[in-house]
Amino acid sequence: MGTFWTPPCTARQGRGVVDRDAAARYVLGRRTPDGGYSFYRTPLWGVEEPNAPDTLAALESLRIVGVDIPDPHGTVGWLSSLQDPEGGFATLTIGWAALRALDVLGAEPPLSPEEWLHRVAETASRPDVERSWRSALVDALHLLELGGLAVAGRPLATSWVSSLLEEAREPDGGWARPGADLATTAIATRLARLAHLDAGVQDAAALYVRRCEDASLGFRLSPDAAATSVGALCGGLTLLVSAGPSGRHLDAVAQQLVLLQGSDGGFAARHRALSTLQDTWRGLEAARLLEKLSEEQT
Repeated sequence: MGTFWTPPCTARQGRGVVDRDAAARYVLGRRTPDGGYSFYRTPLWGVEEPNAPDTLAALESLRIVGVDIPDPHGTVGWLSSLQDPEGGFATLTIGWAALRALDVLGAEPPLSPEEWLHRVAETASRPDVERSWRSALVDALHLLELGGLAVAGRPLATSWVSSLLEEAREPDGGWARPGADLATTAIATRLARLAHLDAGVQDAAALYVRRCEDASLGFRLSPDAAATSVGALCGGLTLLVSAGPSGRHLDAVAQQLVLLQGSDGGFAARHRALSTLQDTWRGLEAARLLEKLSEEQT
């Protein structure tokens, strides 16, 4: 990992619809005195409870909009405090977010997390499917992302990913059963790429995203749904970029992004819902992908 990363400033916006300045103000307002970030931070009530996933979402959001990260050393210190004396973390989600956030900042964790990652991999290879197949896919993706980031010695075993993808797949080609959706299908395709699996997953995803396109919503949550979300929009655009088909309703996607960005500058999962840092990251990433696709198709 290198030095602290300062992104170039850019004024371009996805389809001209996303207010990046407002999004940046929202994200910066979620920073706590400890250096971490929390979407429900409320200083007036003394609520200062940073967490790793929100902190990663905040840093990635600032990177997308081209805004310098304030006091990166302070944030590195807070993230480093999440690692235990053996190099591990309380959960895979916390470890994934903390290590990814440290990487955004160009910093190393205080201790090597490799042994912890190998222990977590043993659990991930035997997923608790009673919790949900989607959770199993998310855990596997987080693990493989960290494997490429933090494992320098013995590589993580990934042979089990193929069977996980097969078992979690719906007969219609989407992920994850029961009741596939666009956001989870995008997760499955990224997992397949990281595990170096064949193109069958990409082909199935390309067909699935076509079935979710909608002239009014841009993308539906699933082929039979009558609603969308920021996760569906980001997932649909991700699949268009990775799987190859051109977008049919990009203007509708742009209109939906307008509705999902609230008056506070943040993005919500759905129209009129509460803004969160993780949904803001998804919304800004969707805007970035929308701009990329729009440029390619003009």
